[in-house]
Amino acid sequence: MSKVALKKKGRFGKVETTGKFIKRKLEDTGSAIYRKLIFPFVKMGIERKSDSIIGKGAYLYNGSTLEGKDFIGDKAELSNVRMGYSSFIGRDSVVSNTQVGRFTCIAGLQTAIGRHPIKGECISVHPAFYSPEAQYGYTYAKDAYFEEVKYTDKDHNICITIGNDVWIGKGVVITDGVTVGDGAVIGACSLVLSDVEPYAIYAGVPAKKVGERFDADTVGKLLALRWWDKGEGWIAEHADEFRDPREFIRRM
Repeated sequence: MSKVALKKKGRFGKVETTGKFIKRKLEDTGSAIYRKLIFPFVKMGIERKSDSIIGKGAYLYNGSTLEGKDFIGDKAELSNVRMGYSSFIGRDSVVSNTQVGRFTCIAGLQTAIGRHPIKGECISVHPAFYSPEAQYGYTYAKDAYFEEVKYTDKDHNICITIGNDVWIGKGVVITDGVTVGDGAVIGACSLVLSDVEPYAIYAGVPAKKVGERFDADTVGKLLALRWWDKGEGWIAEHADEFRDPREFIRRM
C-alpha cells in the first residue's frame, strides 16, 4: 500500500486517544520541571539522610533508594533501583528495576528490560503485534500472549538482582530475569543473558564463566558467613584481615 493510501486511510490498530495524549504531555512537562527545579533539593536531602554522594546530573526516580554510604556517578539514571549499603554505580549508567547488594562496585552498567519474540513466537518482532500496551503509540494486539518482561522479584517489580560484593566492569549490559550471585565479577563490555554464579568470573558476548575468585571451600565459607550483613562495627574491626583471605577464613 502506498504512503498516500496510508495517509488517507489513517493509522491502523488501536491508537492513543486524545485524552491519553494530553495526559502524557502533561506528565512529560511535569517530569521536566521536577527534574530541573525540584530534584536538586530532593537530591541534597537523599545525600544527607543516607550519607551518600550523588554526582552531577545524576537522577533517581520511580522509588529508587539508597541504603547508606552509596555513590552514584555523574549523569547516572536510576529508575526503581534499590542500592545496598556502600555500593557504587559509575557515571552514565542507566539502570532500572534492579536490586543491588551491599559493597558492590559497578563501573558502568546498562540494564536491558523487555524482550521480543525472536524464536518463532510471532511473525514480527514489533510490539504492535504482540503487546496491547501501545508503547509506541498504537497496537494491533487485543491481548498479551507473549512474556515481554522477566522478573527476579515480581512483587517489587525487580527484573535484575545483583548480589553483594560484586564487581561489574564498564560497558556491561544485563538483561531482565538475570541474577548475579554474591562475590561475582563481570568483565568490561560483557553482555549478560543468564544467571552468574557466586564468586565466579564472567566475561564476553554473551558472557561466559572464565574463572573463579576462590576455591570451592572458601566460596562456601564466604557464602555462609555473609560478612556484608555483619554491620559497620564488625566490618571496621575485621577490615585489616580482609587482606589475607586464608587467614580471614581460618579466624572465622
